[in-house]
Amino acid sequence: MRRASGRIPITITNRMDKLKTVAVLGGLGFIGSHICRALVASGVPVRVIDREDSPRDRVRDIEHLLDIRTGDVTRVDEILSALADTSTLIHLVHSTVPQGSMSDPAADIIDNVASVARLAARLGMTDIERIVFISSGGAVYGVNDNARIAESEPTNPISSYGVTKLANEKYLAMYAATHGIRCLIVRPANIYGPQQRLDKGQGVIGTLVDRSLRGEPIEIWGTGEVVRDYLYIDDMVAGILALLEYGGSRQIFNIGSGVGHSVSDILSLLGRHLGKLPEVMYKPARGFDVPSNVLDTRLLETETNWKALVPLDEGISRVIASFHDHE
Repeated sequence: MRRASGRIPITITNRMDKLKTVAVLGGLGFIGSHICRALVASGVPVRVIDREDSPRDRVRDIEHLLDIRTGDVTRVDEILSALADTSTLIHLVHSTVPQGSMSDPAADIIDNVASVARLAARLGMTDIERIVFISSGGAVYGVNDNARIAESEPTNPISSYGVTKLANEKYLAMYAATHGIRCLIVRPANIYGPQQRLDKGQGVIGTLVDRSLRGEPIEIWGTGEVVRDYLYIDDMVAGILALLEYGGSRQIFNIGSGVGHSVSDILSLLGRHLGKLPEVMYKPARGFDVPSNVLDTRLLETETNWKALVPLDEGISRVIASFHDHE
């Protein structure tokens, strides 16, 4: 104990091969399950920590290769117990999305910031040597006029979700430094790909594909010209694995494609793949949607040799294929 002070082809490096058990908090979710799959493919022991009622459908075929433990972030003793004998923690859990966070910001703080602060304060009781916290590149920066937003840009979130993500970055970094733990912050763009949930107000590409295939009307908030950076899940996971091997001095990393696309662009690509689209209904713009958010990813590329490989058109094609595979 320390005292307080899609499938991805992976090449196993010496450092990855030497990784001890990696704990994935939220490992049954969309991003978490893909990370677990990649770690298993790399021969890394994986402990999944997730709520008892979390479905295991995404990892059913590799479930026998995972050490799955029950743990709710609101009960810190459960998480600490589940972290026993693990050396690395990948923290993915957050109970809200931007839209939902604005309806009850107090609950957002209690459910998310309080739980992270309680856990961070007691990390010195564990054997954790490295934390990778998944924050939000789309929410923590707020309104920014730069064509691409670098990690050094001011953080002025305009949603409670962004504020709580940023607060969690600070708490984890502070307590990790106190306990002598390496803490890496990942600020992802809009992640998309197969097996993404469509009922939480996130995942615009998956939602648009689903509605288009069902022939249901598509709802667009605003004019459709809001620009976002969309990153395919395989590229996201490859970046996380690169950071598990990272030995440099930088702490905060954007991860995205570095290319901006509007919702109208996505609809155009969908129309080309599907031949036609259902009715598109435009609704009033939302106050927490920044006009443009495209991430500068040169730091991650320089420090780890990571690079986004899947262009949006190909990624959308893969998402469409995944829906057909489950028909």
